[in-house]
Amino acid sequence: MRIQNFIWDFDGMLFDTYPHTEAAFLEHCRRVGRTADPAEVHDLFKINLRAGFARYGLTDAEIRAFYEIENDISFPPQGKPYPWIPDLLRRITERGSANYLYTHRSGVALAYLDLYALTPLFAGFVTGDDGFPFKPAPDALNHIAARFGLPKDACLMLGDRDIDIGAGIAAGMHTLLYDDENRYPDGVGEEIRCETGDELSRAVLGLL
Repeated sequence: MRIQNFIWDFDGMLFDTYPHTEAAFLEHCRRVGRTADPAEVHDLFKINLRAGFARYGLTDAEIRAFYEIENDISFPPQGKPYPWIPDLLRRITERGSANYLYTHRSGVALAYLDLYALTPLFAGFVTGDDGFPFKPAPDALNHIAARFGLPKDACLMLGDRDIDIGAGIAAGMHTLLYDDENRYPDGVGEEIRCETGDELSRAVLGLL
């Protein structure tokens, strides 16, 4: 298998943002007088944010208030790229392949990429602001392939959750699951599964 186009999920795949997002949620709960369990919040957010909102009964107004905190990328702890990511992205582009971003996160994801000077390493972006259906729907991946003229058999969708892999499979692309917490020991239909940054780097570079 040779891959020319690497389509990356953002949270938990490119950037370690879960600590930031969970801290923002706990701060929101503190401000409105809710009690939230940090371990439960982490488990719920590893499914998706909507699971956390539903569990704690957030209203639409409270969700907007949460995002006011979460979208402040300086709110501690700050989300950061995983240590191996900048070099891996550069090596992909140096070998003539391309990186793309597909995330449910708003355009704040692009601000993170700018902050760490990673934006030039991407050929295209789809964020939550673009209005595509949520993963595992394949619509956004189909859009990326059509817009940039990418053969699907040369595309790899990389993500840390089952919905990322589901979207890749539904779009007819190759898939890689980054499962650093061993949440999917039996897999979710992915072609490649990695548990560490070293495994991920070796797997990706082996596809070039």
